[in-house]
Amino acid sequence: MLDDPKIPATVRNQLQDEYQNIQRLIDKLENEQIHIVAFGKVSTGKSSLLNAISGEAHFTVSPLHGETKHTNHLDWPSYQQQSVVLIDTPGTDEFNGEERELMAQQAANQADVILFVLDGDLSASQKQQLEIIAQPNKPIIVVLNKADLYTHDELQRLKASITAKTQHINSQLVAVSADPRERTLIVEMADGTRQEKVESPPAHIDALKQLIWELLDKEGKTLTALNASLFAGEVSENIARKVIEVRKTAGQKIIRTYCMAKGVGVAFNPIPVADLLFAAGLDVAMIRQLSKLYGLSLGKVEATKLTTTIMAQLAVLMGAVWGVNLLSSAMKTVSAGLSTTLTATAQGSLAYYATYLVGQIAEYYFIQGNSWGKAGPKTVAKNIVKNLDRNSILLEAREQILKTLNRKN
Repeated sequence: MLDDPKIPATVRNQLQDEYQNIQRLIDKLENEQIHIVAFGKVSTGKSSLLNAISGEAHFTVSPLHGETKHTNHLDWPSYQQQSVVLIDTPGTDEFNGEERELMAQQAANQADVILFVLDGDLSASQKQQLEIIAQPNKPIIVVLNKADLYTHDELQRLKASITAKTQHINSQLVAVSADPRERTLIVEMADGTRQEKVESPPAHIDALKQLIWELLDKEGKTLTALNASLFAGEVSENIARKVIEVRKTAGQKIIRTYCMAKGVGVAFNPIPVADLLFAAGLDVAMIRQLSKLYGLSLGKVEATKLTTTIMAQLAVLMGAVWGVNLLSSAMKTVSAGLSTTLTATAQGSLAYYATYLVGQIAEYYFIQGNSWGKAGPKTVAKNIVKNLDRNSILLEAREQILKTLNRKN
């Protein structure tokens, strides 16, 4: 994907972030990195938790909204030849619903292990956020932080409630105190006097660390490889979709160009039989041009065969239209100039519309990789005819052809 010359520059520009992520993914695989990403609302203690795990105050700790503005990374010391990267994310309540969901999905896509941090019971909005980032291939540890603020009984009830609400999600629950509250102690001095002493207890996260070590021992390298392949697959799908969008834009220009050429050519040509032959030749040329655009170059014989297949299906679906086309052609011959503009425009518009249909059906065939899929050409043609606004296309064709005829006159 990084070096494929077939991918247009416009697509590369649109997917610049994805390409950068792919490059980071390569670095991640080469360095055998495990990415542990922390999610949670503001003030749940995400940053404090990651600081406690790493043993250093790398992540900013603040109860204020907007303090963690971007995703932050910290390389943790290697564990059994695996490099561990701790990643902090902005609070999930910092954004509106759409932005929050996008941010969560982007970070979750790069995670190997997800820490979903709470400081109380799981709310409805937090449950929704957890469901968004939950993926079968990613271990999720629900971390109930600030456990020191609750009594033993309160803590047991909280854990039971969270477990019940997350039973449909593949996750494990652990209670920790990443930054326990200070304690005031009364110390009796040697002379019998008493003094107050403020003590900051150490973090209690041993159970979480042990759980992380067990995950890395059991699945570390497998997680990295699996998540890398899944992420690369998603980027590949995005690239394929963007390439199709760019090609479809170019394809529509090709189709419109041939529609106009056919419509005007049929309108100007006074010989009925030649009208129809001219129209068929343009359809074949258009299909060959479209096939080149989609990297599936067809020869003249193959393009003619495909044109014949499409026209046969359209003839069954729209026999009345082709009848009007033939009638209009005959009218133009016998009109002796009395209504040439009227009949020429009518026939040209129908020719325009016919080529437009042929182009849309052919483009579908090329997008599917030279295949009609399970539906077959009849169903494909039927669906495309059904979903197009014939009247608006005919009106557009009529106006363009009339302008051309007037300029010619």
